[in-house]
Amino acid sequence: MKKQNSLTSVTRKVTLVVAATLVFASATCLTGCKKDEKIAPGEVTAPPPPTKAVATVESYQSGTHNGFFWSLWKSDGATGTVNYANGTGGNYSVNWNGFNGNFTCGKGYSVGSKTYKIGYNLSTYSNSGGGTFGWYGWSRSPYYEYYVNETWGSVSPHSGTYLGTFETDGAGYNVWTRWMTGKNIDGGDGFRQIYSSRVTKVSTGQNRVITFANHYNKWQSFGYTLGQLNIPAIMVAETWGSNTNGNINCTIWAAK
Repeated sequence: MKKQNSLTSVTRKVTLVVAATLVFASATCLTGCKKDEKIAPGEVTAPPPPTKAVATVESYQSGTHNGFFWSLWKSDGATGTVNYANGTGGNYSVNWNGFNGNFTCGKGYSVGSKTYKIGYNLSTYSNSGGGTFGWYGWSRSPYYEYYVNETWGSVSPHSGTYLGTFETDGAGYNVWTRWMTGKNIDGGDGFRQIYSSRVTKVSTGQNRVITFANHYNKWQSFGYTLGQLNIPAIMVAETWGSNTNGNINCTIWAAK
């Protein structure tokens, strides 16, 4: 999306063409991951308090950690400091200072699915710039970039065509879509964004659930059906802008 009043920069799309061969189009990740790297049914239970995160990273990387897929990406030419760290289980944290550009990071699963139910607890959220926090991924055939936005920074990510409002998981969501120029994840021209955004930003420190099927089905009812979900999906922390600062700590788990 484009990061002036948007969710992801066009610059990012060009970078992801290269990253696709490393992450999104990786046969090792998509077909060779262990079963415990995919979401598994389980009751919603409160995770333990976040522990001190480990394995700090300050460049583009991705991998698996405690059964979860994780990734960190920064746009070309970005300046400032971004520190990402994986914690215990589904926990991760990120903090940034004097950042100029766009970055995304988070934990999730190596292959997406419309049936996922994601439990999460956002214990800390501060973002002085634009950005968003929520469930995020891509589809192929057709190309869609999708978000379920739970909260966002000081600059609203909402633009494009407003489609309507619905309720799920105890919250109201506004649905938006727009066509984006630039490169999709496989290097082709153009892609569509579809996203649900909470009417009221989520509060920190509470256990929440995202029933992704409800968003998928609502988007489909508006005439926008996601394609193949055979690439990673993560609970994303994203920001963009100039001289931004912030910090996020989040834990995710499988919900039933």
